[in-house]
Amino acid sequence: MKKILILNGSPRKNGKTASLVKSFVEGAESVGNEVKELYLQGMNIGGCLACEGCQRNGGTCVQKDDMQIVSEDFLRADVVVFASPQYWGTITGQLKIVIDRLYAVLFGAPKVKEFAVIMTARGNMYDMTEDFFSIFTRFLDWKNIGNILGAGKEAQAQDLGASIR
Repeated sequence: MKKILILNGSPRKNGKTASLVKSFVEGAESVGNEVKELYLQGMNIGGCLACEGCQRNGGTCVQKDDMQIVSEDFLRADVVVFASPQYWGTITGQLKIVIDRLYAVLFGAPKVKEFAVIMTARGNMYDMTEDFFSIFTRFLDWKNIGNILGAGKEAQAQDLGASIR
């Protein structure tokens, strides 16, 4: 089965995003997948310095913080799930910082990964988020295996998790 890494950018451990993630994990583990969730709010991760040190250091960032944990788990993962509530029409700053910092390891990473997006928000304003992930993952040649957009879709999240094989 597959190794799944969930990058949870929600600041709330027990909010709507957590509920969807829990359902996703239940589905994914029910078919034998190995799942690891990183709750980014509780980690010490600084923003990208744009120093290009990672390019001179073989993909290793010059900053020594919890991004090293994220990078190791990211490189082992077959599937990456981006989970976040919606802030100002897109993802939280916690998740955006991690995506920016993935720059250090992305070019040495396998080119084809699968990904999914779990996003909670009121209403249905997901255009900016979908555009962001479309551009980001198209650049990397990643395959979108599904998106759960909206709170209260635990059954869909569980089904998405169970579909990963």
